[in-house]
This record gives sequence, C-alpha cells and structure tokens, in this order.
Amino acid sequence: MREKEKSTRVIYVRHGQADFPHDRLYCDDREDPGLTEAGIQQARFAARLLEKEPVDVIYASPMQRTLRTAEEIVRTTGAPLHSDNRLKERPFGLWDGMFFDDIARDYPEGFKAWKADPINYVPEGGEAIRDHRLRIKGAVSEILDRHPGELIVIVAHVGPIRMCITDAIGMPVEGYRQLTVDYGALTRIDYGRRQNNLVYMNVRYQTQAADAHAL
Repeated sequence: MREKEKSTRVIYVRHGQADFPHDRLYCDDREDPGLTEAGIQQARFAARLLEKEPVDVIYASPMQRTLRTAEEIVRTTGAPLHSDNRLKERPFGLWDGMFFDDIARDYPEGFKAWKADPINYVPEGGEAIRDHRLRIKGAVSEILDRHPGELIVIVAHVGPIRMCITDAIGMPVEGYRQLTVDYGALTRIDYGRRQNNLVYMNVRYQTQAADAHAL
C-alpha cells in the first residue's frame, strides 16, 4: 500500500480592518496604522477559528495590524510568534500614501496605464507584482523548510496572501485580483513534495460573516 505523503499545512490569516482610508495606498515605510474596533473583533474571530487547531508556530508581517491580529491567535493557541519583513505588503513607490483621486490627478498617464495593465505597470520606485510574488515565495519557502510536517499560521496582508495562493496552485499571477481574501479570513494550503492542495479559502467565523455589512 502506498504511504500517504505528509504535507506541511499553512493557514494564512489576513489581518483585521485597519484604521486607514480605503481609498488610499498604504505606505508601510512611513505609516503603521493599528486595527479599528471592528478589526480587533475580526482578529478575535480568526483566533476563535484556530483555538482547537494544533498550531506549531506563527509568522507575521511586522506591521501593527498584522502583529495585533497575530497576538489574538497566540492567546488562543499558545504558539510562538515570529515576524518576517518579507511578508509586508507591496510598495508603490511615488504613489505610496496617496489617495487614488490624487494619483489620477497628479499622475494621469501612469494611473491610466496601471488601470489598463496592473500586472506590468509599476510606478516609479514601486515593486513589480512578479517581484512581489518572488519575495513572498522566498519567505514562505524558508518557513516551510524550517517547519516540515508542522501546522504553520502566517498572518499577512491581502496582496501577499493572494501571491501565495497563485504560486501554490500554479495559477497565473494575472488572475490574482479574482481571489477574495477578506479581513480576518483564513486560507489553508497543504504543501507537499509533489503538489500543493488548496484546502479552503476565505473562511470566516460565522458571526463575522453575518455581520460583514455592518463593519
């Protein structure tokens, strides 16, 4: 009888809602917003989903919104927490910290080019989406090598989690915006030697899902 290959399980958790305008690009090198009250509740919902899971270790982006989310998971699982700079969100160079309306006004040609081709257009000083995926892949590969056969939780941002999903299942990066990853949602991927399996995606605690429109 063939022995089933033992996989390394990773549960990706998107941070809770941050105290930051929705129509503005993050600038993590200059600003580090924390969670809103709704975001804290979303982090607690995520932690509640994980409280019975045998989590071995937790990794998180070093930003306040991810670390605060990870702290709730530490409380329910008791697993050790490590931060990794490579799990941060994608930088947009000159556009970092700007409102979308201001980008359209101050960089009209670039804004049009970005909207027409978000994969290949990169604002000056920004990170290309394919480079972003390679950065995240490098971080996750090292984490997997460090914890073979274990259950790992990685708390990150929507962009990095989308990159992990596309890379793990061989999905073209061009389709990353079709992947929905909500605040506080869980996505599990089992990594094997021969193939990876997307077990579930964008799972939220039932109460959180029911109250989503109120947050």
